[in-house]
Amino acid sequence: MQYVRYNPTDEFYKSIVGAVSENTRFGIRLQINKVVNPLRVTLVIYGDDGQTLDYVMYKEQSADDYDNYLADISLKKGLYFYYFKMDGVPYERFIGMGTDKKASLFYDNVRAWQLSVYKKKYQTPEWLNKGVMYQIMTDRFCKVGETKATEDKIMRNWGEQPFYRDEDGVVRNRDFFGGNLQGIISKLDYLQTLNVKTLYLNPIFKAYSNHKYDTEDYEQIDPMFGTQEDFEKLCQEAEERGMKVVLDGVFNHVGATSKYFNKGNKYGEGGAYNDVNSPYRNWFNFDGNNNYECWWNFETLPRINAESAGAQKYLCGKGGIVPRWLQAGANGWRLDVVDEIADCMLDKIVSSAKKAKPDCAIIGEVWEDASNKVDYGVRRRYLDGSQLDSVMNYPLTNGIVEFARSGNAKALSDVVFDIVNNYPLFARNNLMNILGTHDTLRILTNLAGDRLDNDSKDIMSRTKLSEAQYVHGTKLLKLAAVLQYTMFGFPCVFYGDEVGMEGYKDPFCRGCYPWGNENVELLDFYRRLGKLRSMPVFTDGDFHELAAELGAYAFVRSSNSAKEQAVVIVNRGDTEYVLPLTGYYKDIFTGRRYADSCAVQPYGYAVLIKI
Repeated sequence: MQYVRYNPTDEFYKSIVGAVSENTRFGIRLQINKVVNPLRVTLVIYGDDGQTLDYVMYKEQSADDYDNYLADISLKKGLYFYYFKMDGVPYERFIGMGTDKKASLFYDNVRAWQLSVYKKKYQTPEWLNKGVMYQIMTDRFCKVGETKATEDKIMRNWGEQPFYRDEDGVVRNRDFFGGNLQGIISKLDYLQTLNVKTLYLNPIFKAYSNHKYDTEDYEQIDPMFGTQEDFEKLCQEAEERGMKVVLDGVFNHVGATSKYFNKGNKYGEGGAYNDVNSPYRNWFNFDGNNNYECWWNFETLPRINAESAGAQKYLCGKGGIVPRWLQAGANGWRLDVVDEIADCMLDKIVSSAKKAKPDCAIIGEVWEDASNKVDYGVRRRYLDGSQLDSVMNYPLTNGIVEFARSGNAKALSDVVFDIVNNYPLFARNNLMNILGTHDTLRILTNLAGDRLDNDSKDIMSRTKLSEAQYVHGTKLLKLAAVLQYTMFGFPCVFYGDEVGMEGYKDPFCRGCYPWGNENVELLDFYRRLGKLRSMPVFTDGDFHELAAELGAYAFVRSSNSAKEQAVVIVNRGDTEYVLPLTGYYKDIFTGRRYADSCAVQPYGYAVLIKI
């Protein structure tokens, strides 16, 4: 017998699903089996500040076996947690979140649900979740003309495997393949065939390394990539094709050899490291012995002091770096390691960007649940309605990968529950859904390759997918990509994933795009997926999970404004999965029509539009 029923991702139980805006009244409905018959039921809410709020719920009798207990509440901005307490029952007095995320009885140590309350209704850029985002590492995507190496950098032949260390064993990240901004421009028509609407570029400013996360000069495009004129041309030609450009903002640290820090005197005698009177000195934290704070103890990456007025002005002030490159043609920033940028700096970055270009996008690199993230002892407020438009959706990545690898539908369902329950709708529909990035294994390798997590990079450099692994991985990738493209948020494709690139973690995931050697069948699949992202139901439609069982996962997306409804079924199980349907549907990919039910074969999928 089921004694209690409650599911906060269902409007029947919580009138506003997900996070709610402050001072907005909403209702909570708990159902308790009549055999329990408590004397009183209380909704208990507590917040980060330690304050507890008790709401005695009023009883509403029903015709079936359950009585309804209801409460109407409104809250100020903050992060809260809640559970239910019953009086007049002999044993399990508490109702909290069970292992299935729904209601369960507890004797004590009740597990609470999260309730996020954000500052206000937040207007996110209307263009952000339209179409597909495509991530590009400029040096590895495409080259036009000949690129000349600067300093002691090494030019490689296109398609060779990236070096993971120099001959002396030191990792210098100094091998280059010649990709440049002109190369990206030359492939804009190709990207259009994937329905790419946003280009996300890894750092393009002057730096020593090939990855460019060690900025030397925020004011210059790296000369191996091109010029500011090349960048402006890229933005202009992208705009003519309906595309936006988002830049990687590395504002937590700089390169030790940068003009700001200048360790090694690359830029003369000045710089924070050499001169206590340098205008950049207070950008960084030094001790009495000239030791300095750096990012994750990498001496090559001195960390910027977020409280530095000089750094804040340089990055965010009038004519500063943040607004400057937006005015030059960019449409947003993806903020690297945003969880390490203190709010005193992050608030100024966001304000500066929105002032320069109100419809720009600010996306944060967050690897965990962004709604309750704690960093350096501080509860972050990324999604409170005043900071970020979106975050990288690594939790969903983990859920999809686990499901595609093993058919663990519960793991995916649990991740989806947390996102739907914890995030505001404005953030949920703008989440940056990724399967792989420059920081992870290539998705094909992640899904089907040998597990080499604890092995050396020497072994990783020599390990490739077997033919059988590659075929199996391609089947799994299709399942994962269907989920990535049809769930809430928008898909972001790491360059080359759409044509079957493989590789273990950095630097092997950062190979050259294999022009002329693409997996054409997989590319065609991605092009067909891309067309889905022109349908309103997949950009702004509501989301509701239908099934997570027997190795299968299914959900419905619905858009009242566009009068569209779509049902997505992905079967990673070993047997046929049958999902009951209400009404008539047509499979977008096959054209087959369904009524009453849809049967999906093992390793199969169906994307159905209601007729």
